[in-house]
Amino acid sequence: MKVAVIGAGLAGSEAAWVLANTYNLDVVLFEMKSSTPTPAQSEPHHFAELVCSNSLKSKSRLNPAGILKMEMQALGSLLIRSAQQSEVPAGEALAVDRELFSGFITRTLRNHPKITVVEQQIRKISWLSDSDFAAIVIATGPLTASELAEDLRLMTGSNALYFYDAIAPIIDGDTIDHSIAFYANRKTRTARRDSELKLVQDMSGEPDNEESGHYLNLPLNKDEYIAFVEALKAGEKVPYHDFEEPRFFNGCQPIEVLAESGEKTLSFGPMKPMGLDDPRTGRRPYAAVQLRREKIGDGSFNMVGFQTRLKWPEQKRIFRMLPGLANAEFHRMGSMHRNTYLVSPRLVNRDDLALLCNSRVWLAGQISGVEGYVESAAMGLLVGHIIGHKLSRNINLPLPPPDTALGCLVAHLRDSDVKHYCPMNIHWGLFSEMSQEFLAEQAKVIPELAAAKPNKKLDKGLKRSLLANRAEALFSAWKESSLV
Repeated sequence: MKVAVIGAGLAGSEAAWVLANTYNLDVVLFEMKSSTPTPAQSEPHHFAELVCSNSLKSKSRLNPAGILKMEMQALGSLLIRSAQQSEVPAGEALAVDRELFSGFITRTLRNHPKITVVEQQIRKISWLSDSDFAAIVIATGPLTASELAEDLRLMTGSNALYFYDAIAPIIDGDTIDHSIAFYANRKTRTARRDSELKLVQDMSGEPDNEESGHYLNLPLNKDEYIAFVEALKAGEKVPYHDFEEPRFFNGCQPIEVLAESGEKTLSFGPMKPMGLDDPRTGRRPYAAVQLRREKIGDGSFNMVGFQTRLKWPEQKRIFRMLPGLANAEFHRMGSMHRNTYLVSPRLVNRDDLALLCNSRVWLAGQISGVEGYVESAAMGLLVGHIIGHKLSRNINLPLPPPDTALGCLVAHLRDSDVKHYCPMNIHWGLFSEMSQEFLAEQAKVIPELAAAKPNKKLDKGLKRSLLANRAEALFSAWKESSLV
């Protein structure tokens, strides 16, 4: 039996890998990038290219993204394996050398005996559905070609939906003034009692997040900050096309859009100075910009949270106003691109996530309505297991429980309000509240929880540890019973 996977991005790469490597199915991986690259891509021969950032978010089990990555690793993720081999220092985050990361995935898939790579653009699903493919995975990502997007719209009967995503600039580290910039990570330790801190550390198996500095920080005083905000608001932006309207994903708002929403918005968002003390003054600055190293052994830095649609000359002028960047040179300027997705809750079968209109077709990755590198790859990985079970073992794979990280994403794709559906990252809000039965069971082994007053609000760190405990227990039980 053969499976077609359209798109060799993160979701498509994961799906192709698990189908071929775990289930020994023949996979034909269609990738158009070498002949028809999208505007946001720069490496025509690399699969799983990271475009917006080189960060795969937190590694901590006290973070939903960390939980998701642990679940993916347990399912044989190629992305996690590649990330571990190409990791660059980034504090709690899992950041990678992009070229090493994508290169490893590309070589692994191209050299797999069960995977055939076809460099061809697929414009209509009927080209494949009329053939002998037992299943088709559409993993064409946020920049799905217009002809295929239109074919999907006609096939599903849904209206085309879209939002805007943005790319942050990358700076040459040799042109940053290091007499102003300083290395430090934001200290996230809160004013919890020592016993509570120890409890969270014991339960997580990790120290609380107070690491040596991996981020390069640019401190601003109040006058510098206000002048910068005003420049962002007044800066010349790339205009929209007549047929487009600005609809931004909340987790990736352009820096100038945030500036326009209020004078202090940036100082409470990507420029928050919390936990950063300027070594020149010994005090916390009014605001701060964080720069994250881009490559192993390289001096390139990504401006964290600085995705933008400012015109390129304006980016250079305005960003050089920041302390330490007066002479900055940019390896890459920020830019905007349009993301396309379908309303999955209206379209997918609740039992196996296949399309209702064609049971041989699955959506995977951002086109289905998840947002982010890890989330997209995770859904490609899960879809690969779903199809693999169906074709090679002739059984349906039960979907992960809702309060696992993967289960939360599945619930978003199946159960979200159709009217207000939009792409979603993994976050704590997707997890349900803990039952009294679960808390009572945990209290048997956690004295501090047993001693807590009834109905008292749990400490944030303790609550997240408990949610992580629950997710791990549920996922472990599901994997043991389902992945036969």
